[in-house]
Amino acid sequence: MVWFFIGGAQSSYVISPTEFQFRYIDDTPMGGNTKGRVYTKDDGSVALECELGSAYRWPFCEVAISLSPSVTHGIDLANYHSMVIEAAYKAPAPDQRLRVYLRNFNDAYSTTEDPVSMKFNGIEYNPTEEMSEIVLPLNSFQVLSWWISDLDIPLEHAGPDMSNISLIEIATGSAPTIGQHELIIKNIRFEGVMVTEAGLFRSLTFIWLATATILLAVKYLQSRRVYDLERRRANRLKAINTALKQQSETLSIMATTDALTGLRNRMDIYPELEKALASTGGKNCTALCLDIDHFKKINDTYGHDMGDRLLICTADVLRDSVSTSDVIIRWGGEEFVIFCPNRNLAQASFLAEKIRAAFETTDWPHDAELSCSVGVSSMREGSIAAMIADADDALYRAKQNGRNRVEVFAESFIATV
Repeated sequence: MVWFFIGGAQSSYVISPTEFQFRYIDDTPMGGNTKGRVYTKDDGSVALECELGSAYRWPFCEVAISLSPSVTHGIDLANYHSMVIEAAYKAPAPDQRLRVYLRNFNDAYSTTEDPVSMKFNGIEYNPTEEMSEIVLPLNSFQVLSWWISDLDIPLEHAGPDMSNISLIEIATGSAPTIGQHELIIKNIRFEGVMVTEAGLFRSLTFIWLATATILLAVKYLQSRRVYDLERRRANRLKAINTALKQQSETLSIMATTDALTGLRNRMDIYPELEKALASTGGKNCTALCLDIDHFKKINDTYGHDMGDRLLICTADVLRDSVSTSDVIIRWGGEEFVIFCPNRNLAQASFLAEKIRAAFETTDWPHDAELSCSVGVSSMREGSIAAMIADADDALYRAKQNGRNRVEVFAESFIATV
């Protein structure tokens, strides 16, 4: 137990500039005019200096760290829980963020000829101007949605994968301010445990309970002080269990929330929808499937950072359009599902047209028009999954009929007659 709490179970992997290659990358290949460099200072820290220019629509500069001579042979972070960055960041404006990408190579989706095929496990965070350590939990990293969409990644490979990380990228944020940026990196390391705290805690708790039972039975009558000591220990354990429960609830919320838009994701969604349906008696139940038109072309034209901003704006449009009883779900990529337990088919169709019209009047960040196609269906067979599938079929028909339109699943009309 002492061995564990003094750090005997800890494992640390340090990224040192003397052992790994630190490279400078910016937007000049895309026509930008950003200028900068990466160099090692006298104290051994690594500095990224750049002057972000305005020639490229989404200017950036970054430091790229190669963890191996070949991208096919990286490091396995499966037994690590955190990435610790000790750094200081100065920017022309306050609250500027940094992006961190852990790039994973997997033969199932990666090739050596296409650097973009390496998975983007990403997170964006607020650094500090003073030198300080920032701890980034590895389970908070998310795979970038544009990467999944553009490479048509199957579902089994759409989640975070850190089994073969061969490249680390630390870049300016998704909405940086033009001007001088300076990032000084003193230390980067990954921290983990050889023995998990949960496993050790279970074993020690069992031993402690058995020992405490014997000691309490023998010494209860001998000393009131011993009894008070054990009671305080029990209270500490209760506090630990409460903290662990709260942490578990927090992680559960994070697992079912889309990190980009803040909407509900589709993980374990059907039990929640069944509960919402049961609360209304199931008399009126409809679903909308919505897809942003030509989203891949937008990503190719304006870049994937802009694609992410459009997805965030789309989520805001949907929130402004629905009622409190409706459930908005980011189904995947640029597709959204709205579950309406209190709307009949006519009301759901009106909502779909309202959203479609809202797309036409919204000022989008890429200064161009944006439209959507919507499919609408109602409950026919008592199955929420079948209803969503019907709405998806109607969405497909809307796309086939020219996009920027609302289509209602044909058999839903029959079901309402």
